[in-house]
Amino acid sequence: MTHEFLLLSLLFLLPGIAIWVARPDLRSLMKRAAVASLPFAATERLFYPTYWTPKFLFDLADRVGFGVEDVLFIVGLSAFSSTAYAVAFRRALVPCAAPGAPWRTRPGLAAARTRPGLAAAAQARPGLAAAARTRPGLAAAQARPGLRAAAGLRAAARPWLRAAAGVALALATAGALLAAGVPVLYAAVAAMIAVTAALVGARRDLLVPGLLGALLSAALYLGLCLAFGALVPGVFERTWRPSVLLPGRTLLGVPVDEILYGLGAGLAATVFPAWAFELRYAKAPRPDRPAG
Repeated sequence: MTHEFLLLSLLFLLPGIAIWVARPDLRSLMKRAAVASLPFAATERLFYPTYWTPKFLFDLADRVGFGVEDVLFIVGLSAFSSTAYAVAFRRALVPCAAPGAPWRTRPGLAAARTRPGLAAAAQARPGLAAAARTRPGLAAAQARPGLRAAAGLRAAARPWLRAAAGVALALATAGALLAAGVPVLYAAVAAMIAVTAALVGARRDLLVPGLLGALLSAALYLGLCLAFGALVPGVFERTWRPSVLLPGRTLLGVPVDEILYGLGAGLAATVFPAWAFELRYAKAPRPDRPAG
């Protein structure tokens, strides 16, 4: 087959399509993960032809450094690696500030809100409440839609700035490892693991989802590669370069390097969107059963 990478990329889109149809609540996550991962499509120039030598549509890898296949592959990989944990364990992503988050239910804060003294003071001093409600400055601020719109735009942009910073950090880490002589695939996997570990340090609640998401994504990655190898016999021997650190090592005929990449991608994709967009994993509600 001439365009093997195109076939592999199309195979990687299939799990994401199935999840998109079966779990509409995860579509927002999939879109965010796809957008955040797109810069990694341009890193093909680091892999080709050092790590592998596939044929690209319109020879784009030789012309611009990456091809259409890279975009399809990254979108497909991000779609299933970011949602594998949520699908397998019936989880949904909700805002961290939603009711039920630990910092919204701390007893001290709840007690402060309900202290009788505070409530009594507020009830006994109606002048203060009236003044607060009728202060011209506050009323003017509430009546200025431009300020509210600007504040809304800043709030909406903040998570994307966090995401951009995280992506830049991962790319910079991989670049530093490459400069130190680490082979490209291992540099990519090490960068994903290192940056994700730093994020988990700030969000300990994402540790278990990240580890389980990594294992699930690696298993799915392996299954897709097995299907690819069955459709195009001998493709891994013809197209992939021998592993530098794990020469000739395969799992069911699939290079171990590829499985490591799926593992790193699953870890990063499970943790990173939740961190960037301030989301947490919660038990997903069961779909309503039809009456009768």
